[in-house]
Amino acid sequence: MTTLEGNPGEGRSNAESLLAITELSLLVIEDRPKRSIVVGVPHHAPAGKDTLPCLEHPEADENAGFLGRYLAEKLRCSSVIACNYPVDSNKYFRSDYSMQIAAWSPKVLVELHGHNGKKARSNIEISSGPGANAGFARTLAEKLAAAFAGRDALKKISVCGEYGQIHYKAGAAVTINDGRWVGYHIELPLNLRKMVEGLEGRPPRAGYEFCDVLAEILKEIHRL
Repeated sequence: MTTLEGNPGEGRSNAESLLAITELSLLVIEDRPKRSIVVGVPHHAPAGKDTLPCLEHPEADENAGFLGRYLAEKLRCSSVIACNYPVDSNKYFRSDYSMQIAAWSPKVLVELHGHNGKKARSNIEISSGPGANAGFARTLAEKLAAAFAGRDALKKISVCGEYGQIHYKAGAAVTINDGRWVGYHIELPLNLRKMVEGLEGRPPRAGYEFCDVLAEILKEIHRL
């Protein structure tokens, strides 16, 4: 495993090229002006590579890292992306991924994931855990659904943040259930992450448009 740290001044193309690597296990850490909110992607692999070298979490969240990095740039916040990782990094307090998030001491963590549509009950599922923060996921989902209605690329995308009505509850994710911050575990469908199933390439425009909407709503909710 290799940890790579950088900042926006080192160039977008370099960081994006790291996210396209299929063989090396990398932790890509980028510091940006804001640390009150941070973006994490624990299971990234580029499109066309649907598995991770991790027994506990062998399914890759293809292209989630590209969207996570774009979202972080929109929010001007720090981000950490685990690429081709051999560790289910958001399930352990002592993983380098989780420890990096804790080191930033954020108020809000946005974690992007991906699903294949076989188990999710909505296209996008959002969890902030079952406890006191559950209402944040519900509010975010409601605001996203309202915003989607006016956008052709997103209006057919269903979204749910009701803990009892979603499949991906993130119950084992220590990063989402940490009381030091509000966590959002956001599961995205394939059609927001990949142009065509099974093929390589960056996410479709709809995925980036989703991130544009998400960034504006997060700013509104958390007064960023």
